[in-house]
Amino acid sequence: KNIAAELILGVTPHTATAKGSLAGVGKIGSTTLLPPTLTLQYHFDNFGAFKPYVGAGVNYTFFLDEKEKGAFTGFGLKNTFGAALQIGFDYMIDRHWGWNVDVKKLYLRPEVKATLGAVPGQVAGKVNLDPLIVGTGVTYRF
Repeated sequence: KNIAAELILGVTPHTATAKGSLAGVGKIGSTTLLPPTLTLQYHFDNFGAFKPYVGAGVNYTFFLDEKEKGAFTGFGLKNTFGAALQIGFDYMIDRHWGWNVDVKKLYLRPEVKATLGAVPGQVAGKVNLDPLIVGTGVTYRF
């Protein structure tokens, strides 16, 4: 009764910024993330109507509508797997209906390729994209 699985699907815009030896360059590009995420949750049930939970899982992120920024051209990110951590709660109004608040942190390290101005060839590396997903909604328990 304390274990649940959750699958989410949504989209969110993000910007990739250069770091390390390219840190002075600034923004590399922008993209829209589609990160389907599956988590396994543990629900604590000894707090009455307040039902907190924690979860962990995996996602596979698709990158859509990639656009280069600044001195970069040909910006592209490789779809990738990532880890997810989650914390949230349900507040049960009655036996079946409740209010839900949920926060997920995704850890994404996709490969990136781009061309930097007149520099011959492509610049390649990894980008840290760690979106925080916050949601609220209605819950129904069977």
